[in-house]
Amino acid sequence: MTLTLKKILLTLIFLTQTMGNAMAGDLSANDKFEIIDVMNNYAKGIDTKNYDLFRSIFDDNVEVNIIYDSSFRSGEPVSFDGIDSWVEYVENAISEYRTTQHMLGNPLIKFENGVAKARTDLQATHYYKDKDNEKTTLWGYYDTHMVNKDGSWKIIKHTLTSIGSN
Repeated sequence: MTLTLKKILLTLIFLTQTMGNAMAGDLSANDKFEIIDVMNNYAKGIDTKNYDLFRSIFDDNVEVNIIYDSSFRSGEPVSFDGIDSWVEYVENAISEYRTTQHMLGNPLIKFENGVAKARTDLQATHYYKDKDNEKTTLWGYYDTHMVNKDGSWKIIKHTLTSIGSN
């Protein structure tokens, strides 16, 4: 194969890869940082009890599923359709605690068919309001689906899976 033919072939391969990635809708580094910020604001909204901030990261029609392990909140799964019932549930649940701290791992982000899918590991410690020095800790992960609406990422589907607690 001649040098010129090799250059043409390599150029075609490069263009195919580049155009294929662009057409697949890869996320920019900025998009990934914004998605990470959404997850950080999730934790911050709960931990500071700033429910306006918490509400702002969700689409109005969000679908939420919580799969608790058997040792946390009776172990029964809980589901919500829509932002109002979800935020009300969180406010009521967090009201039992003096403080909370949601520690998040780095989100693993994939982008498929216009939806960013983030898996984020979680360790959440909850300090009871009426019991001095008593706390409970939950370990698990979030599977969070987001879309970019009007220039900002919004959660459209969110699942918390608890893998243990004490």
